[in-house]
Amino acid sequence: MQTRVGYAGAAAPMPTYRDIRGHAEVFRVTFDPARVDYAALLERYRERHTPRRGFGQYRSILFPQDEHQLLEIQRYLRRLAGDAQPEIIAPNTPEARFWDAEDYHQKYRLRRNHALVRALEDELGADWDRWTIATKLNALRAPGFDASPWLATLSPAVTRALERA
Repeated sequence: MQTRVGYAGAAAPMPTYRDIRGHAEVFRVTFDPARVDYAALLERYRERHTPRRGFGQYRSILFPQDEHQLLEIQRYLRRLAGDAQPEIIAPNTPEARFWDAEDYHQKYRLRRNHALVRALEDELGADWDRWTIATKLNALRAPGFDASPWLATLSPAVTRALERA
């Protein structure tokens, strides 16, 4: 699984943090449906997201990528009857286009650990924040996330930087 933060939800091109252009701040989750159930992702969304109504950059939106995901979202929303309902943006529309946020927004928690970022850059290159390991490291202290299966696979430099965090 891999995540990116960015902007979506409006047709205007090239939004930025300083010029949101009608978009919302969103995150994209890239996952393997053979390994991760979409319904389970929706549950995690509900656990971690405070629903917001309205039209601003912090509104609640879901972006199904296909008919299967749309049906899962509809089932999910029926169970939430009475709660604030997120906006649903249809696939393949201008509003569904995802624009990457600026680099300083990607893996925000990790970026505060400069030694870890340097170690990741040395090992993975300048696009270290696009790797699955960066997503996992960014979630290390998240409730319910078990990092033990892969922590032992980290390089010594990354492990040392992580221990200093």
